Amino acid sequence: MSKTILYSLAFIALGLISGSIGPTLPALAAQTHVEMKQISNLFVARALGTMVGSWLIGRVYDKVTGHPVLAGSLLASAVAMALLPMSGQILVVIVLSACIGLASASINVGGNALIVMEHGDRVRPFMSVLHFAFGLGGFLAPMFVSLFADRADGIRLAYWTLALLSVPPILLTLASASPRPRTEHHEEVNAAVPGLLLGLLVVYFFLEVGAEASVMGWIFTYSIKQGIATQEAYKINSAFWAAFTAGRLATIWLSMRFAALPLVLFFMGLATLFAIGLLVFPTSTTVVWICALGFGASVAPVFPSMFGFAQNRLHLSGKVTGLFLVGASAGGMFWPRLIGQFFESQGAQVMTWTVVATMLSALTLILMIASRSHQEAQA
Repeated sequence: MSKTILYSLAFIALGLISGSIGPTLPALAAQTHVEMKQISNLFVARALGTMVGSWLIGRVYDKVTGHPVLAGSLLASAVAMALLPMSGQILVVIVLSACIGLASASINVGGNALIVMEHGDRVRPFMSVLHFAFGLGGFLAPMFVSLFADRADGIRLAYWTLALLSVPPILLTLASASPRPRTEHHEEVNAAVPGLLLGLLVVYFFLEVGAEASVMGWIFTYSIKQGIATQEAYKINSAFWAAFTAGRLATIWLSMRFAALPLVLFFMGLATLFAIGLLVFPTSTTVVWICALGFGASVAPVFPSMFGFAQNRLHLSGKVTGLFLVGASAGGMFWPRLIGQFFESQGAQVMTWTVVATMLSALTLILMIASRSHQEAQA
């Protein structure tokens, strides 16, 4: 089996995990008898686990054969997903969420690092395939959740189904040979990595992924808060992921025809406009639909394109990939939790203001990175 297909299956599983949290937040709050302010700590727990995993595990993929690590991570995430809806204690749910984050980090770092080992400097379109697979998993997750929404044990059935869907990539990964780690190459490259550019990219991922995670995690609850019926909110959540998945699919073609930074600038600007649309027309169901679709499609090419730029510019190792994902995980923790702290007291628009602010800040950083790259090219 092609390793690109294999890693894509792992990323579908990763998308199923990531896409499940948003539409199950209200049910998890009811299960644990807490308010949205408390249940938003799941974002913190999962992101903290992801940060720790990204920091520690990136080095592992540089030094050992990666497939057993990837398979073990998929298994650990499946077990934690199966256990999460079985507890009525918020502390247990938070601990399991942290475990899911830790395992997800290993899947994320592993997929990105292994596909770079496999394809080298030709990786950009293959990385786009990988991140399309993540979007596909995220699109399917709320559909599985909605299938069981009307049942008393619906959240258990949904999480157990998502856990079982990790089994095929686990078995296929164990049956396939790993790419050879390129430790010496990575050590030579890491020694020459420009610190300022690395820092700018880490902060950029903190902001951009924070905006992305805020919409992914809160669009379902945001829609309900705006008076939209629950079943239609499920559809909006799925529509966001469908648009996101379509955008990731288009990224495969775009990555072969356009330079990364102009592509990122264009789609970041477009996504910001859709977020602003929610500020201007906050109570229109039609606008929520349009902006959910538009933001999902627009933001989808951004992360893999920026990762492709970083690979061509810095020649990513597992260690450097882990650093980027630490920044991304921190954003995925901080911004959705910030929204949760004020969602009930200040209203649903706190999500939109947060997304607009983080996107504008990330756009500023992109302009700085583009300017620096241009200056270096002229030198």
